[in-house]
Amino acid sequence: MVQWQYKVVAIPHDLAVMRKFFSVPDPAATAAGYVERVINEHAQDGWEFYRADTISVTVPPGCLGRLLGQTETTIFYNILTFRKAKE
Repeated sequence: MVQWQYKVVAIPHDLAVMRKFFSVPDPAATAAGYVERVINEHAQDGWEFYRADTISVTVPPGCLGRLLGQTETTIFYNILTFRKAKE
């Protein structure tokens, strides 16, 4: 039975799209190109792309924030999971 080693990489949830002179690049292609580059960089190191997910992290307010009536904040992260067989 193969035993796997996993690596999880967070990717930005907000990619900046640069304008080229007067034409606007396709935002979907820009995002896909970024993810493709990340996957290929890890593949060169022997990591196999396994899956993409979104996870949420809930952050409570600090002491002062709580006194000022702030509530907890939920932040969403996009992550890519890679794997390779343990040696």
